Amino acid sequence: MTTIHRRRPASEGGYTCGDETSARIIEAALNLFGERGYEGASTRDIAELAGVNAPALNYYFKNKEGVYSACTEYMVERIWDYLAPTIEAAQALLGTRPDTEQLIDTFCAIQSKIAEFMLVSNRTNSWRKFYAREQAGLGPSAGEEMISQRIGQRIIGVTSGIISRLMGPDASDEECILRSMTLTGQLLPFHLTRTSSLKSLGWDALTPERYAMLMGIVREQTVTLLRGLGGSGLARDGLDAV
Repeated sequence: MTTIHRRRPASEGGYTCGDETSARIIEAALNLFGERGYEGASTRDIAELAGVNAPALNYYFKNKEGVYSACTEYMVERIWDYLAPTIEAAQALLGTRPDTEQLIDTFCAIQSKIAEFMLVSNRTNSWRKFYAREQAGLGPSAGEEMISQRIGQRIIGVTSGIISRLMGPDASDEECILRSMTLTGQLLPFHLTRTSSLKSLGWDALTPERYAMLMGIVREQTVTLLRGLGGSGLARDGLDAV
C-alpha cells in the first residue's frame, strides 16, 4: 500500500513531525483541489492553507502531482476502510447458496453503507468536490484509475455478482454490471451535485428525517427492481426488445 507522506529520519535533518504535517497538507489540498481543480490550486496556496511553508510541501510530496496523488490515496484508503467489512461479508455470502431475500438484503446493505459514507459522514464534506472532479475526469488520470480499481471495481464486482445470482445463468456480465451501476447510481445526485439536488427539493440541508425519507425510497425502488429480476427471464426479454 502506498505511503502518503515522506517522513525522513531525524538524522537526515529537516522536518520530523511527518504524520501531522503531511496530514494537514493533504486536508488543505483536498479542499483547494475540490474548489479550484488541479490546475487552479497552487502549491503555494495549499501550503498557506495548511499553515506550512512551500519548502515543507515539496519536502513531503516533491511537487503538486505528488500532493494530488497523496490526496487520492488518503481518500481511497479511508473510503475502503469504511466499506470493506460490508463488501467482504457480501463476497462471503456469494460463496454460499443464499436465497433471494438474502441477496436483496445484502445488496441493500451495501447501498446503505455507501450512502452513510457519502451523505452522512462529516469526513466527506471536504472531499465531495474533489471526488466529483475525479469522476468527471478533471484531474490527473492516475487518480481516476486508483479510485476505479480500489473502490469502484470492487463494489461493482460484488453488486453485479448479486444481480447475476438473482437473474440466473443466462444473464450476461455486461447486463449485470449495467443493472448494478444504475441501481447504485440513485445516490449520486446527492453526493456529487448535493447543492442543486437539495435546491430542487426546497431543502436547506439533508437532515436525519430527510435522509431517512431518501433512503426509504431508494430501498423501496431497489427491492422492487431486484425482486423483479427473479431469474424469470422477463427482465432480459424486455431489455432485448429495446
